[in-house]
Amino acid sequence: MKKPQRPLPQEITALTLRQHLGKILDQVTNQRERFLIKRSGVPAAILLSLSDYEDLEDLIDTWYEQQDETFQQTLLKAHQDIVTGKVTTLDDLQRDLHAKEATAVASLPGKLAPHRGAQR
Repeated sequence: MKKPQRPLPQEITALTLRQHLGKILDQVTNQRERFLIKRSGVPAAILLSLSDYEDLEDLIDTWYEQQDETFQQTLLKAHQDIVTGKVTTLDDLQRDLHAKEATAVASLPGKLAPHRGAQR
């Protein structure tokens, strides 16, 4: 899979950010534009949308999962189970649930006595 090309963040000064904050936030939020904010000509921060930030957090989580040997072994076992047909289908789950419900109903005590109104 080829890495998608993303445009470089638009460079702006901190002063420009202060003067046009609303407009810039609209661009970030609605068009997912990214900005490199410079202070005194030195890169100081990146401004990106919440969606982009969450995507980056997900990528970091995925990277850590890929480094976790136990997680990787679990993935391999799950893959092997799928390949060999060791899976539980929705039909299997529903059948088991119906059987448990039938057993639970069958184990209820005999019919409950009808409720009698107040004695006269």
